[in-house]
Amino acid sequence: MYAQLPQIYIARSDRKRLLKLAREAYAHKERTAPFLSAELRRAEYCTSSEFPRIVVKVGNRVRYQLDWGPISPSCELVYPEDYTGAPGQISLLSPIGVALLGLPVGARMPVFILNEGFYTLGPIDIR
Repeated sequence: MYAQLPQIYIARSDRKRLLKLAREAYAHKERTAPFLSAELRRAEYCTSSEFPRIVVKVGNRVRYQLDWGPISPSCELVYPEDYTGAPGQISLLSPIGVALLGLPVGARMPVFILNEGFYTLGPIDIR
C-alpha cells in the first residue's frame, strides 16, 4: 500500500508518558496497542525548540480527512484518561488518534478502522 510511511515527530518531553501509555494499552489488551508501540519506535523525538509547528500532538485541535471523504470537524486529540466521549474529542488510543500523533499537516498515513477497513488519513490543519 505504502512504500514508506511518513516521518512523525514527538516531543521528547512526551516520550515517557506515551511509552507508559503503550505498556498500559498492552496490559489492557487494547487493539491499538501494537500500532501505538510501532509508531513510538519509529518516531523522531525532538526538543521543544526543534519541534515542528505543523505536527499533531496531544492537546492540539485538528481537522483531518479519510481518503477523499469530507473534512472532519475540529477535534482535540486527548489522552485516554481525558476522553469523555464528547463531540470534538479523539482519544489517542483510537486508530485515528494513533495515526494522527506526530503527523505533519499534508502528510498521509494508512489507518485500519475495525469493521470498516483501511483508509488513508491526513491532517488538514492544526490549531
